[in-house]
Amino acid sequence: MAGPSSLLLTDDERSRKFLRGALSCQGFSVAEASSGDEGIQQFSPELFQLVVVDLQLPDMKGLEVLRHIKRLSPGTAVVMISDSGEAATILQAMRLGACDYFLKPVKEAGLINGVICRIAEEENLAQQNREYREALEHRNIELRDHVELLRRDQEAGRLLQQHLLPRTPYSYPGGIEAAYRLIPSLYLSGDFVDYGLFGERFVAFYLVDVSGHGVSSALVTALIKHSIMHRLSERPLFTQLELLGNDLLEILELINRELLSTHMGKHASMFVGVVDTAARQLHYAVAGQIPMPALASNGGADWLPGKGRPLGIFERGDWQVMCAELPSNWRLVVCSDGVLELLQGDLLEKEARLLQLIAGSEGELSSLCQSLKVDTFGALPDDITILTLGHD
Repeated sequence: MAGPSSLLLTDDERSRKFLRGALSCQGFSVAEASSGDEGIQQFSPELFQLVVVDLQLPDMKGLEVLRHIKRLSPGTAVVMISDSGEAATILQAMRLGACDYFLKPVKEAGLINGVICRIAEEENLAQQNREYREALEHRNIELRDHVELLRRDQEAGRLLQQHLLPRTPYSYPGGIEAAYRLIPSLYLSGDFVDYGLFGERFVAFYLVDVSGHGVSSALVTALIKHSIMHRLSERPLFTQLELLGNDLLEILELINRELLSTHMGKHASMFVGVVDTAARQLHYAVAGQIPMPALASNGGADWLPGKGRPLGIFERGDWQVMCAELPSNWRLVVCSDGVLELLQGDLLEKEARLLQLIAGSEGELSSLCQSLKVDTFGALPDDITILTLGHD
């Protein structure tokens, strides 16, 4: 493998002879020129790693040669040869990109070797930096590709999750309308809602809020949807009045077991209910729901009573099935806890303000979303879901 090449430009025979020997000892092949024009003709950035230029050449100043070389190849190391009285010119050469200089008479081999070694070290460092930048750029390209792939995967996941959600709004026999607004803080949401008509009189529904954000939480919502649909395929639920309480508890126990068995460290809050359109009653159960659902009617709103532990933490949740009588005109509003992040104050103040907004909007979804400014809030700190059911 050929060693490094150098170009020596000087008409000083003594300096040329000494430098030729010193460069050769350092492993350089040496090309020579006695004038600036001859040196410029010989110079090629791909050929020479080091150029030694006399400031005083017979046809031009060494600074002109330096300028020409730096225009062609800014990274090429250039060392100047100078008389001791040319301090100002040496300083100008250093400003133009020369990396060092030798003073005539050139006769100290140790000094020359030291300069050449330093230049070699700097070149090695520069080469390492170039390799590092190239590797970093390659990594950046790979990272951008991975981010784009992740974005496409998340977008596909978002579309799939939207496909699993029910239509909104949706009207059922008996004048019941269900609607929701679900806004994920990321591509995918840990919130999920569903509703459906069972038999001719029962509208069942739920809102679940899985802990965390993003893909893992969204996968859990898909698991919950699948588990409920699988149970419904095994046997009918929400078709007999006397069994509604048992059916609600069965849903909570089912999801609790599923979350515990996954060992993903995920838990969830859930509100599940059934509207009996014939008897105008709401049967429901609460599992760690914050804020509590609110029932709006006659220009006012109140929190529904009830309690129960979140899902996926305890073997038993001590859930209670509650029943509320429904007036002729009513709206039920169920919110995930992300809604509270849109309000100011401590928890009690936020809940009081939310209840006030629900009453002011009479539980109507679009009006409530406008009051909460969900579309203009900016970056959302949490998934936000509002589910409403009502009869006007």
